[in-house]
Amino acid sequence: MDVGISADDLEYAFEKHATSKIRNADDLETVKSMGFRGEALASIAAISKLQMISKTQDCIHGNRIVIEGGKVLEREEYAAQEGTMIIINNLFFNTPVRYKFLKKDYTELGYIEDVVTRIALANPEIAIKLINENKTIIQTTGNGDLRSVIYSIYGKDIAQKLLDVSYEYDGVKITGVIGRPEMSRANRNYQIFFVNKRYIKDKTLYSAIEQAYKGLLMIGKFAFTILNIEIEPSKIDVNVHPAKLEIRFSEEQKVFQAIYHAVKETLLKGDLVRNAEQKTIKMEIKEPEITNVKINENTEIENKTRRTNFFDLFSKKKENSEINNDNDSMNQIRENTIEEIYKSKNEINDVVVENKDNLLKQQNENINIQKNEIKEEALRVEENKVEYKKENFDEKYKRIFGRSIESKSPKVENVSIFENIDTSEMIPNYKYIGTIFKTYIIIEINEEAYILDQHAAHERVLYEKVKKNYYNETEKDSQIMLLPDIIQLSHKEKAIVKENAEIFTKAGFIFEEFGDNTIKLIGVPNICIELDTKELFKDILDAIGTVAITAIQEKEEKFLSTVACKAAIKANMQLDKEEVDNLMKKLLVLKNPFTCPHGRPTAIKLTKSEIERKFNRT
Repeated sequence: MDVGISADDLEYAFEKHATSKIRNADDLETVKSMGFRGEALASIAAISKLQMISKTQDCIHGNRIVIEGGKVLEREEYAAQEGTMIIINNLFFNTPVRYKFLKKDYTELGYIEDVVTRIALANPEIAIKLINENKTIIQTTGNGDLRSVIYSIYGKDIAQKLLDVSYEYDGVKITGVIGRPEMSRANRNYQIFFVNKRYIKDKTLYSAIEQAYKGLLMIGKFAFTILNIEIEPSKIDVNVHPAKLEIRFSEEQKVFQAIYHAVKETLLKGDLVRNAEQKTIKMEIKEPEITNVKINENTEIENKTRRTNFFDLFSKKKENSEINNDNDSMNQIRENTIEEIYKSKNEINDVVVENKDNLLKQQNENINIQKNEIKEEALRVEENKVEYKKENFDEKYKRIFGRSIESKSPKVENVSIFENIDTSEMIPNYKYIGTIFKTYIIIEINEEAYILDQHAAHERVLYEKVKKNYYNETEKDSQIMLLPDIIQLSHKEKAIVKENAEIFTKAGFIFEEFGDNTIKLIGVPNICIELDTKELFKDILDAIGTVAITAIQEKEEKFLSTVACKAAIKANMQLDKEEVDNLMKKLLVLKNPFTCPHGRPTAIKLTKSEIERKFNRT
């Protein structure tokens, strides 16, 4: 393959509309390159200080040309390797108006990273390295393996959940990878298509992917796909968009079928059973065998907790030992309790460490902190002779597990966030009729029937709660997680986190950097503690990443509504009457209970007269 530019063509390469890709009109039907109008080099040379160094294979020495603002300043022979290197400095130095409208450095870097990422994915056989401020952002090996490029850009987690695609249909060849359904995302940013290695966006291709994954993805989720379509250049038109982002297919239906069958066939062959998520460190803590904990003569609670709890152990000791206020008994209880806690905490097995020694150290420190807190609590109980009453237990239980003891229904965990409302609040008198399809609640108010979407209604309640917490400057409703989430991000996602760190903090998220492109999520808002917090964090990034940088208010709305949507109860989750009552008490006192944060209605109304007309009674 010829490399380098000859000395005679070096200066000519920067002339406007000079190209080596088109010799005659027929070449327009077969060109596969990104561009062919001869505009790129001439445009860059006109607004920068540029130098090009190039050497052909049959030349003894290379050549160097220096251009500033479109004018050639130097030409000389130069020692160089085979190939061409272009160095650009002071971009927009002579166009200050254009320079003024550049965004922040890390934002512009994000745009550059997007372009380099697409080039790397389309050309895995080429080694590519992107460096910013002496820090390597992207580096690929050039070994021709697409998976290794994906590993370098998106990380190990994504690279391990991919299925290879190789399919040919009536002259259309499809190659690349698709993601398992479990790694779907909240937008189409991770659906990347190339036609003859040209990056494009096309509704036909998006639709084909959507149809192929139908029934495998939740509503509002999009599959991870990186596919290259090889097709005869004469059957596509690349000149329908100024930025070459759109093309036209002469046989659109054929391309649709090729994509659909390629993806569908790959999914059918693949093992789509979702694996249990394996943390970098897997810890199993043996729980004490507690089935029923007696608090007093009239109260029994069923212990369904998944974590070792000092208060449960203490209560059990109290029941078995018939504890009194004697110092010797208290000391014995304290020592036995702490000993049992230590024993359960130290029974840790199946530790899987993958180059994460610092993470293991941090987890051990967290356990030691918990042990110290248990010691202090036991000493406090002993010194103050505090009788362990039910009220104390309820308070601690709710603080640790995010729900009260009285929340007995295991069907809807997140409904427990409904707080007891002040009875002085004025809410309409309503009659609960029931629920239908495990999704819609029916109530009656003043001879009018209301059908409520339980997800939309709960989402509105949570949105107001999250919004109140967001704008509360004095105290944040946040909870530290027992085991932090280690989240690997792309460089673009890391930039979004950095850019919106204040929004995350105000909403109750607590995190810190844990490497170049990794963060450690330590705390989340209380309503999110039972969710898949890693997936929630990435969904938030997807949501706010599509909003313009300057649209702060819109970004905040997207952020808060995403948190509320993910935490809200879902359709097909059966609620009992008590849970519906709690939801109504919180919903009916809101200023705007009629729509969810996304604008969907929370309820529809049917008057008595409307129903009677349906039955021809009027």
